[in-house]
Amino acid sequence: MNALAALVSREMKKWYRRRIAILFTFVTPLFWLALFGKSMNLYKLFKIPDTVPPQFINIIQEAIDQIIIAAFGTKDYFTFLATGMFSVFILFSSMFSGMSLIFDRRLGYLSRLLVSPVKREIIFLSRVIASTIRNLLQFTALFIIALALGLNIGPGFGPANLLVMYIVLGILSIAFSSIFITVSLKIEEHDTAIAITNLLNLPLMFASNSLFPKEQMPIWLQIFAEINPLTHSNILIRTLVIEGSISLPIVSLTYLITIAVIAIIIGIALSRKILQHL
Repeated sequence: MNALAALVSREMKKWYRRRIAILFTFVTPLFWLALFGKSMNLYKLFKIPDTVPPQFINIIQEAIDQIIIAAFGTKDYFTFLATGMFSVFILFSSMFSGMSLIFDRRLGYLSRLLVSPVKREIIFLSRVIASTIRNLLQFTALFIIALALGLNIGPGFGPANLLVMYIVLGILSIAFSSIFITVSLKIEEHDTAIAITNLLNLPLMFASNSLFPKEQMPIWLQIFAEINPLTHSNILIRTLVIEGSISLPIVSLTYLITIAVIAIIIGIALSRKILQHL
């Protein structure tokens, strides 16, 4: 435990000292929220023409409201997008969690660490824990930004909902961080890691319900969205924020936990095998 705490502390200090890098991690999700989210106002696309007789306006408006609520769970598309971008932000941040391992290998620090009595899986777990802590700290700032931009929370939203949000996003971060750190165990060049992250981030985001409901996708894309952890994380987050409920869908929660547990087990097993032969 002392070795784990020391390595986690080292990772956090390295992150904290790169303040300009911390600032840049907010740029992409902030653009999605402030530019795409606020400009894509789907509710105003259904503006009732002035030629409609006054006696029909309320009926048509009610029908429009029901259609949008049935599709997005809320009349405010920005709220739908923002609650999806929370999970996407965790994905973007977790993708670079393995970069420190690659640089430690190139700078020789990993070699010195491997000759110490520190267990190999501790090296892996320290990166996962540090990545999860960073992601949740950055999510806090992103959540405040979303509230400032007009995020509408459900009437039942309270401290318990916020706490469960941290738990859900923490599980998602553990899953993605474990996956990408495991991949980094065999990568020696940071260019390769960057290429892999650029290849995966947009497909994972678009093949989920982060931007639009899964039901609006073609059948073949719905299949991919159904097995995408982002989809299940978004379902849980929207239940907490939009519906204001802490009664989470068991299927999505179980699926997310299962992915995280499997990712950790595989990461520990491969870290013992791969780091043992370096």
